[in-house]
Amino acid sequence: MSDALLSPTFVQNEQVFQEQVQLQIGGSKLSNGMEYQTKKHPNVAVYLRCSTDDQTVDSQRSMMSAFMLMHGFDVDECELYIDEGVSAKKHPSFTDRPQGSRLMTDIASGKIDHLFGFKIDRFFRRMEQGSAWMNLMSGKHSKVKVITTDCNQPLNTSAGRKWWHFTLLLAEDENEARAERTQGGMQSKSEKLEKTSHAVFGWEEYDSGKRNITQGRDVGPLICMRPNWHEYAVRQWILENPEGWSANKIASKLNGWKIPTSTGRQWTPASIRNQKNRPAKLHDQIHQFEIPNKLLNPPFRNFKPAQRF
Repeated sequence: MSDALLSPTFVQNEQVFQEQVQLQIGGSKLSNGMEYQTKKHPNVAVYLRCSTDDQTVDSQRSMMSAFMLMHGFDVDECELYIDEGVSAKKHPSFTDRPQGSRLMTDIASGKIDHLFGFKIDRFFRRMEQGSAWMNLMSGKHSKVKVITTDCNQPLNTSAGRKWWHFTLLLAEDENEARAERTQGGMQSKSEKLEKTSHAVFGWEEYDSGKRNITQGRDVGPLICMRPNWHEYAVRQWILENPEGWSANKIASKLNGWKIPTSTGRQWTPASIRNQKNRPAKLHDQIHQFEIPNKLLNPPFRNFKPAQRF
């Protein structure tokens, strides 16, 4: 036997080869002691979603664990697709979502044959997108078994499709009703000059001396709104744009004059366009006040930004 030392390249290649062998036969550790994160059921997908960044899917995952055990699977041994902070209203289709898009790619490649979800409304909130997806699944991916906790009948059955349509109809109706309630509540607050969630350029905030009672709970002082005439003058100049300047030039001028936005930041062309194209509802209430005869003019010397909490 030769006493020659093995070359570093040979040793490295042999190490990589052995690690790949261990991975294929189910080995759990690399040569450096780190564990492989293999999935026992890579063909089984679990889709979870929550709408906002202050939410998590922890409770969904916990409930899915018990549900999937009844079907013979451990949720941690399956392929997880988690969209956190992804609104189904803003991103109605799977292809609009990062993990939803990855899921559909894996389904199209034939990798997935089981798809579990927490509830149908975690998949979709609108009948149109839900129905289109069901047609896609039944047409191109009929072998994929889709099951949720609120519909134990597979999607590729008549009973399953019927229940999906019914549940999607309820989910869309609930979503629209919630939006109407929110819009109505925001409109009511606007008419009463109560602060909502965002600072509004042209308006300042003050403590009304009352308490803010929301859904029966005292959530703090009731902050109300009144015009800040310096910011009002700036906003009117933006809207009228007597010089015919571009949004970029207007933003540059305001930043040069050291006039901040409602959040204390510098102006951008987008924020200039928003003043014109996406005005806050609060601006409709200016009729409740008498506008001064004399307002600041460009370059808005002695400008004082609005007070905000």
